[in-house]
Amino acid sequence: MTNIGSAKYSAEDMGRSRECEAVSKVAVTDVVRRAVAAGWREEEIAHHLAGAADIYVIYLATKPKRRLMAANSN
Repeated sequence: MTNIGSAKYSAEDMGRSRECEAVSKVAVTDVVRRAVAAGWREEEIAHHLAGAADIYVIYLATKPKRRLMAANSN
């Protein structure tokens, strides 16, 4: 399983977005590879991961009075 470390950039630094993208790609690829190894088709797991991401984005967008902040102080 992919180990995700703390961000190396502050919340205001654009490097943080690039780092998050890279970390996310590694994590998603790991999930897909493990699902395929367990017998799932790559296309179906990718489809459902995309659906789960959409649902989570909608949840974040509709959550009332949500204060956005980094999970750590960097």
